[in-house]
Amino acid sequence: MPRTWTHVGRCWTNGEPFLALDGDLLPSWRGLSDQAYEGLVPRLDYQLTGIPVGASRAALVLTDPEVGDEGWLEVFRADDGSIAVVQANAGDYRGILDAALAFPEADDQAGDVVYVPSGRLAFISAALDGTGEDGAFLLPESPGPTPESDALSDGAATDASPLLVVPPGAFRLSVLWRTELYEDAVFARWLFTRAG
Repeated sequence: MPRTWTHVGRCWTNGEPFLALDGDLLPSWRGLSDQAYEGLVPRLDYQLTGIPVGASRAALVLTDPEVGDEGWLEVFRADDGSIAVVQANAGDYRGILDAALAFPEADDQAGDVVYVPSGRLAFISAALDGTGEDGAFLLPESPGPTPESDALSDGAATDASPLLVVPPGAFRLSVLWRTELYEDAVFARWLFTRAG
């Protein structure tokens, strides 16, 4: 049975990757103040889907430059507990998001497992710290309609990222890199499904 998806948040990227990690690990990520992001950059490639953070791991949402150099990462939650992050570029923005969420998983690249024992799953820019003065600005998820546009409107919270409340447990990441549906309509998708 097809999943039903609800848009719950978005993250603005200037091309930097995002981390998906347990809320309790946020103080352990020092992307800016301890130059952890600078140390990560030389290791970035399409095969890397997770990194150690503190006593556990964070999943890596490595934005796809073939989809866009900057823009929104749209975050969705499904009725079966799955979570999807979609990067899209198309004239029909809403249409490409819907298509990305419905696209088969057969060609997805298997990725890391992210453990969320606290029940709080945070998405933060890897270029920032997890907490503190240089930390990510986290907002509770905000369920609402799927965005119709990728336009950057006045007052858009480009410094904010969603914090999701989930059942404690683990998610397995799979990635579908740049996928072209038709000319000038492309997307990439990071799918988090409940593990075990």
